[in-house]
Parts: sequence; C-alpha cells; structure tokens
Amino acid sequence: TNILATQEYVKESTRGQSELTIHPDGSPKEITSGLDKDYITEYSYGILESFNLFIPRFMGGGNGEDVGKDSEFYEFYMRQGTTPLQAKEAVKQTPTYWGDQPIVEAPAYVGAVVLFLFVFALFLIKGRLKWWLVGGTLLSLLLSYGKNQPFAFLTDIFIDYIPLYNKFRAVSSIQVILELCIPVMAIFGLARLFNAFEKYEDKLKALKYTLGITVGLALIFLLFKTSLGFIGLDFVGINDGYYRQNYGQQFMDAIRSDRQMIFTKDTLRSLILVLLSGGVIFMFLRKKLSETVVVICFAALILFDLVGVDRRYVNNDNFVSSLQVNKPYQANQADTEILKDTTHFRVFDVTSGTARASYFHNSLNGYHAAKLGRYNELFDFYIAKNNINVLNMLNTKYIIAQDEQGNTFPYVNTDAHGNAWFVGKLKQLTSANDEILSLDSLNTKTVTVTTMSDFSSYPEIREFIKDSTASVVLQDFKPNYLKYISNNPNNGFAVFSEIYYRDGWNAYIDGELMPHIRVNYVLRGMEIPAGNHTIEFKFEPKVIQTGSGIALASSIVLGLLLLGGLFYELKRNPKPSA
Repeated sequence: TNILATQEYVKESTRGQSELTIHPDGSPKEITSGLDKDYITEYSYGILESFNLFIPRFMGGGNGEDVGKDSEFYEFYMRQGTTPLQAKEAVKQTPTYWGDQPIVEAPAYVGAVVLFLFVFALFLIKGRLKWWLVGGTLLSLLLSYGKNQPFAFLTDIFIDYIPLYNKFRAVSSIQVILELCIPVMAIFGLARLFNAFEKYEDKLKALKYTLGITVGLALIFLLFKTSLGFIGLDFVGINDGYYRQNYGQQFMDAIRSDRQMIFTKDTLRSLILVLLSGGVIFMFLRKKLSETVVVICFAALILFDLVGVDRRYVNNDNFVSSLQVNKPYQANQADTEILKDTTHFRVFDVTSGTARASYFHNSLNGYHAAKLGRYNELFDFYIAKNNINVLNMLNTKYIIAQDEQGNTFPYVNTDAHGNAWFVGKLKQLTSANDEILSLDSLNTKTVTVTTMSDFSSYPEIREFIKDSTASVVLQDFKPNYLKYISNNPNNGFAVFSEIYYRDGWNAYIDGELMPHIRVNYVLRGMEIPAGNHTIEFKFEPKVIQTGSGIALASSIVLGLLLLGGLFYELKRNPKPSA
C-alpha cells in the first residue's frame, strides 16, 4: 500500500532533510513534500500502448470487455457446461486488456481520422505553429510513460523540480495535452489543404507520405501480428499468471485468442477509415469534391469513428433514471437501526464498499481523489485492519458487520470515546513515526500523544488531574462550525474526535481565539481552564477572506473604470447647444 505524505509531515522533519516514514507492512520509506513517486507512476502508460491513439483496442481495450457470442471465450464457457445465458453474461467482463497499467476502463483513443489528418499536417505546415504543437504532443506522450524506461528520467525531473507536478495521482493524465494538440494540428492541416497558395504537388506529396505511414503501419500490424513478439506484441497481460493459476491454461488460451480477434478487427477498422480519409483528400485534389463537401465528409468520418468507439463504453446501459441517481442505495436493516440514533458518532462498515455507508452515516469509509494524507495513512495502518483502539478514539459507535447467515447487523461499540474527552497525560514524542506507531497500544482515553512541533517549549510529559465529573459535550455540529460545553473543576487537556487541519480551523474559548494542536496523529487537542466554558471551532480559511477581498477590490476598480470611461465619453462628445 502506498502512503501519502503531507506538507505538515515534511515540516516536522529536520530542516531541509528527508524523513523516513513506515509502510503498514513495517518497511521504511523516504517521504517528500508531495505524493509518493511509486504512487504517482503506478498508472504509467505503456510505450507500446501509444498505438491505442490510432487503433482503439490495440492493447485489448478495457479490463472488462464484452466479446460477444462469436468469441472463443463464449465457446470456452459453453464447453464447461454452462447455459447460453450464463455464457453470455460471463463474456461481458472478459479481461481483454493486456497492457502495463493496473486498471483501464477504456483506451485513450484520439481517432484514426484525426491522427491521419495530424500526420498529413506534418508535411504541409511549416514554422513555429507546427513545432509547438508537435512538441506539446511528444512531451505529454513521453511524460505519460512515467516509470517505463527509457523515459523514466524525464518523469523524475518533473516530479522533483516542476512545481505541483508531484501532486497529481497518475502521470497518464497528462495526455490531455496531446488530446488537444493533435486535433488542433489536424484542423490546421485541413486549412492548409484548402489554401490556394499551396502547390498541388506539395499537397499530393503530403498525401502520399501520410498514406504510406498510416496504411503501412496498419498493414504491418495486420500481417505480422503473430511475429512481433520481440517488440512486446504478445497479447500477454500482467495478470495472466493469476488467471492461468486459478482457471487453467484453456481459460487463458480463449482470452488470448479473443485479444487477437479484437486487435485484428480494430486494426482493420482504422485501416478502412484511413483509406476513406485519403480518398476524400485525393478527390479534392482532383477537383471532384468541393471544400464544403470535404468538411462534411470529414465531420461524418470523425463522428462515426469516435462515437462508435465511445458507445462501447458509454451507451444507453450507462444511463439510469434520476430517481436511481438521487437514491442510489437502499437502507438495510442495520442502516435503519443506526439511523434511529440521533446523537453524533461515526460508523465503520466492514461489509461493503467505500461509498454505501457514507450515503447514510457519518462514516469512516469513503473515497475521494484528493485525500487527507494523515487520515489516509491512519486508515491503511489501523482502520482497514479493524484496530479497535483507533476506532474508539474516532468515536466509532457502530460497526456494520455480518452474521454467519450473511445478514448485516449494527454492532454497538460501547467503548467509543465520544465526541470529546479529558485526558490525564499529554506525552510529547520526537517524530511522526513514533506518534502513529504508539496508537496501536496507547490508552487513548487517558493518554494522548503529539509531536508538538509548534509547542516545543512544553515539557516532554504534562500531567493533568482528571476528574470523574469533568465533561466536554458537543452541542452544535455543522461542517464548518463545532460548539462544545466544558465542565471541569480543574485545568485540563481535552481531545476532540475531529480531524486536525490547521489551514482554516480556529479554536475559541468563550469567544477568545486560543491555540490548539494536533494529537494522536490526526485529532485535535487543547488546554481548557477550570470551570464552565464554551469551546468553538470555526472554519475560517485565510484564502477565502483574501479571495473575497480581491473580488471586492476588483469589482470596485471595474466600477470606477466604467464610470471613468462614461465620464470621458461625455466630456469628449458634449451635447450640442440649443
């Protein structure tokens, strides 16, 4: 499991030096100020996979393709004694993808027609326009290769030196640049084709070269697909060993046969589209077609090409009623029981995926592409492993589990610490590693730990009198506002079961701004004086205040400019006298 590192994590390390963090499996790993390099490059685009831009299912398409009843995979299931209906359903998720990425829903396909026009433009366009478009295309393609040699050094340079580049989850996403540059180049190629000042001989030569490259490439793949294993064209995927071990060699032989089948079909498809595109340009050069007809022909070819591929992955089956979108989940018996509890708590669902529980409850599960680094680490270390000690400090009152019959039920965790509590001891640790590792056995109800990077003047251990009557009660909860009432006869230290985030959250005691710190790796803690007090947490990010000020100032300046322009026009063109 890859671990995300956060800016705060780095600031706790020694000045300008790297720090070692620890994987959940116990192995050390160096961290930086962004995402882990292995995490960023996990979805590195395969070099051979580049031909997906020209042939849609060059590498098999997505992880689960419907190969239909005419496939070898369908025949394999029928030979196993399944019914035709069962075989038809089974082949809808055939693992046809055999590239290097862990998961691919659909290929990155630019279009055979668009790519033909792009190559055609290479031989007609001259000057800077051509080279910045070609440069952008090549740079984004090389960067999308990520960790794949021999271009891994380029990705390393960008991750280490280009600002914010190490914040992106997948290097393959940078192909959005070439997906812009290639169509723009193709359009300029068409414009140059229609330019009367271009020589007929240059246009015809460009057409011959383009057909030679695109048609020749498609023919090589069609005629020699079984002989190009030396370049990686072997139709063998990274997960094939698993399939072979669990389902047998015949299973893999059927899949490999279908991979070759869809490779041949899509290569032939691109070849036909290229020939049609070349025919349109040739007819124009022979003055058999007008510019308008050529534009209409290419619009029809591009729509047929792209929409035809798109509908393999996004079609009528992917659209559902608005009712199903607005209510994607139905409450089960466990949800119904938990929803009767009107207090504030968290729920941990160990029976289903990440999204379902979050639809009904304040859940520990969930997914978002932009993750809170420390919480993500805590989840990998402890929550995913059902560590009850950590679940207690996160106020996990209910755990959705299954009985022996497979029925879901809500397990009531009576040891959950609640929304906030006073502790008897605050212990300072030297590193974030020590802090997260200590949570495994720490009695978080009575002791809390922190690195206290912003409070270095504190002693290593501070003890407080923990009175049995002391309490911190949550009175109001909103996404951007929390209100507690504390009652303690002594000075105390309270832990709040809310995620610490210093860039925006401020703490107030009886209306006065007070400092609070991060404790237990992810939670909030602060010292509270004796007596009855109102504690408030308010989300007040400076960036919002600054942005609002800039927006207001910009509006005022714009208004003044409009008034000034109006006054200037009136002065310059006075009304004629009577």
